[in-house]
Amino acid sequence: MDPFLVSILFVIFGQFLNAGIVLIDKYIVTRTSVSRPGVYAFYVAMISGVVIFLVPFGVVHIPTSQVIFLSLLGGFSFIASIILLFTALKSANATDVVAWLTVISTVTTFLFGYYFLSETLPQSFPYALALFVLGMALVGHFRFHAKSFIFVVFSGILFGLSAVLVKILFSHVGFIDGFFWSRMGNVVGALSLLFVPSIRHSIFQTSKQVSHKTSSLIILNRVLGGVAFLCILYAIRIGSVSVVNSLSSLQFVFIFLLVFLMAKQLPHLYEHEFRPGHILHKVISMILIGAGFIVLFL
Repeated sequence: MDPFLVSILFVIFGQFLNAGIVLIDKYIVTRTSVSRPGVYAFYVAMISGVVIFLVPFGVVHIPTSQVIFLSLLGGFSFIASIILLFTALKSANATDVVAWLTVISTVTTFLFGYYFLSETLPQSFPYALALFVLGMALVGHFRFHAKSFIFVVFSGILFGLSAVLVKILFSHVGFIDGFFWSRMGNVVGALSLLFVPSIRHSIFQTSKQVSHKTSSLIILNRVLGGVAFLCILYAIRIGSVSVVNSLSSLQFVFIFLLVFLMAKQLPHLYEHEFRPGHILHKVISMILIGAGFIVLFL
């Protein structure tokens, strides 16, 4: 099979998994005992510590001070970004949150890359940005809930920053070292939450209350996240990174479709996603955001 076609199939599958991951995240922070964003972020980041299994194989090297600094800064940025994301998911529609997050993190990644890595912004950047803004306005029906919107904006900014920090980290070390120390940075970021008394109390309290079903769901979601990451990474390796990035908007499309299919089965979670007149807005916004990615990367 043509490698280009294979890469497309892998990125489609990866973005489909990412869509499911977001919906599971929303369910966990709204319908389980792990409802506090800081607590859920702690568990999510601590699972990154599974990479410790690489140490006995002798493939991980002692980090330099620069690698430690980048890993820690990236870890703290990641922790803050997912806390803000989970907070937004508690009160806002999943389709709205993902649309805003995808666009903001993409734009800020380009901007941080421009300032910190001296990367050149594409000439099409202003046109793509205009399409993004219009698409975001439509998906929110021009009625943004200020608090949720602010959470998503800062979450997207921090996601973009963490992505650039990881890219800088990989420019100093090999793939395995970069992967290992970036994950360990997430673990240290998670452990830092224990210094916040209210979050520490909630973590210990939740650990006693969390059911086997909820803990299994959290682990399953992180496994899906790992598979999605590897699918997209492999798609980039064998295909075009520009094409892969331009298909990032598929996550929004898949979330829209999954929510549409699940609205009747889980009305308490998704009853506000499709109000009269909103579906047309969301469809048009998908087209605009998708067009923005195509303009930006192709």
